Amino acid sequence: MRLIAAAIALATATPAFAEISFPISVPQECMELAQREGVPTVLQNKYQATRAKVKLASLSGKDPLVRDCRAAVKRAAQSQEAMARAQEAMAR
Repeated sequence: MRLIAAAIALATATPAFAEISFPISVPQECMELAQREGVPTVLQNKYQATRAKVKLASLSGKDPLVRDCRAAVKRAAQSQEAMARAQEAMAR
């Protein structure tokens, strides 16, 4: 039950998450970790993306693969937000 609640909270707390078009591949830094943890490397829908985010959040930060992947996901999210802001500015 906690996993489902965390997934819902995570999905609703990320406004840029709704703007992502699928399918998307996980960042290159996450490929080995995704394969190790049984997460698809190409996310086909919002459900798979939410499960991948919850899985990543539940892993220990002591693992260097987890740290690298979290940093890559953070950079990707920042890049997505910057692109959205740029498109918004151009539309004005």
